Formats: sequence, C-alpha cells, structure tokens
Amino acid sequence: MSCIIGLPIILQSFATHRNNIRKVQRIEIFRVENPTIQYITNDAIESLLFATKNAEEHSLKELKISLLEKQLDASPMVEKADIYLTIDGILKIIVKQREPIARIYANNQFYYMDMQGDRMPLSNAYSARVPIVRGVTETVWQDAYHILKYIYTDQFLKENIVEIISEKGAFSARMRDTDFLVYIGNSDDIHMKFNNLKSFYKKASKDHFLDKYAQINLQYTNQVVCVKANNTDLEENIN
Repeated sequence: MSCIIGLPIILQSFATHRNNIRKVQRIEIFRVENPTIQYITNDAIESLLFATKNAEEHSLKELKISLLEKQLDASPMVEKADIYLTIDGILKIIVKQREPIARIYANNQFYYMDMQGDRMPLSNAYSARVPIVRGVTETVWQDAYHILKYIYTDQFLKENIVEIISEKGAFSARMRDTDFLVYIGNSDDIHMKFNNLKSFYKKASKDHFLDKYAQINLQYTNQVVCVKANNTDLEENIN
C-alpha cells in the first residue's frame, strides 16, 4: 500500500526536478500598442532583465518572474509589464510602454509629458510625433495637461497642432502649414473651443482663406474672433 502511495510522489518529484533544470527555450516580447513604436527596444529589454548572461542560459528554476516584472516596471519607458513562462519553456514578456502626448522644452532641456500627465525622458530609440510645448511651469502644468491630452485624443488636432506656447497662464497654439497664432486661453470649455477651431478651419480651408489670418482667438463663446494679416478684426460666428 505504501508503495502505491509513494510511487506517484516520487514520479512527480522527478518530473518537477527535470522541469526545473530545463533551460529557457527563447524569449518572446509583445507590446500592447503598436509594435513598431519602441521607446525601449527588444534588445534593451533583454539587457535590462538578463545583464549577466543570456536568457537561454538560465534554468527555469532560476527565473524569478516577479523580480523580472519589477525590474521592467522600473524602466522610465514602461508603464506596466507582465511576464510569464509557458510549459514549453518560452518566456513571454508583455510590455505596455508609457505614451508621450507632448514634448516639453524647459530649462534648456527636452522631455515628454505622458498620457498620465507625468514627466517622461526622451528615448534614444524612437521620437514621438507630438507637439512641442514651451513656457510651461509647475503652476500651469495641470492646465497644460488637460489641453494636451485633449489634443492627443482628437485625430484632427493631433495631426494639425504642432506647438503649444504658455505665457502668463494663457495658452496659444500653432498649426501645421499655417502662419496664424491660435489663442486658447486656459483649459476651461476646451471641448467647445476646439470644436469652434475645427469648424472655422474647415470653412476657411474650403474657402481658401487660411493664409489671410494672423491671429485666431477661441476665448469667446460660440464664436471665433480673427485678426486678418492687415490687422482688421473679423468675427466668425460658429453655430
């Protein structure tokens, strides 16, 4: 009877030991978002996790999955990492990178603002196509974040706004292939302000008037106040 009970335990222990001494077969790295955008490269991920020897030189028993996840989470380019090992010995690494929404210029340095409104260093591997932001200080950081996040999540604004300027607590913008400055003010009523801008842009572009303006002011309710290149005001009602 004791042999019948002991045999499965011995076999299981043997199988466990044999599995533990097996080597990692390979690494597979997946990205939650677009795999072509790599603020941290696959090579950099492997170097970060396996600095002393290649992953394939590690036995399955050596791997400390929770420690590897903490190491990768600590990267300034990574928002969240999930790592697991398959029964075939494949180490799968799933990475959600931090997502830049703007490139901030301050104190003679560049860095990103990410989707959570936090600072993020530039990447040596990939440059995000996001607006450049100048003049942002700590006192207007949250206001800037609300404006920049709105721009990033709107396809038209994301494609056309190339620069944001902060001065004395008020924001203005420059658009691609135009010469005028767009006055935004603060982040209050930002949805209405940008809807007005899109309506104005669509109409002025259709009528080929975009190059006639020097300033576009969005700070008034349901209207866009424009200054032509000859310094005459023109009020555009947006319904």
